[in-house]
Amino acid sequence: MKLHTVVFDASTLILLAKLDLLQIAAEKMKLIIPWEVREEALAKPRSYDAQLIDRMLKDERINISQDVSASSIKMIKEQFRIDVGEAAALFLAKEGGWVLGIDDGPGIRASKILGVHFITAIHVLTEFYHQGTINRQSALAKLESLEKLGRYHAQIMEDARSRILKGR
Repeated sequence: MKLHTVVFDASTLILLAKLDLLQIAAEKMKLIIPWEVREEALAKPRSYDAQLIDRMLKDERINISQDVSASSIKMIKEQFRIDVGEAAALFLAKEGGWVLGIDDGPGIRASKILGVHFITAIHVLTEFYHQGTINRQSALAKLESLEKLGRYHAQIMEDARSRILKGR
């Protein structure tokens, strides 16, 4: 997975923070979020993930882009029936030619329709394992946490587990 810049929506950003993978992601790629995603990600300021994201924003390890117009967000939101944050992230990724980090089903479908390459938290986790960034035990433990935190289909979880167990 050779990624230079990834635009994240709130769900994927929060999932990676909860898994303690967001800091690693920031070392390997440029992370961008639209302002709308920042608001969603920091909505529960006392949570671990919000505090981590806030610190990474202050340290400029996550960049905020305000290059999304309200009319563009509204158009995408209405066309694909997705939330504001997903619409803003999708627009930003498409305009910048960047990868979109998203775990939301309707947002993923919109990405496919618009031809925007996307990754999910599971993609990031399995890729970090295959790169040797995290070991098998850690990858499986994080996958188990992700199974509880995310709303993934059982087949997706089984496929990820299989890829980890097969090794590098």
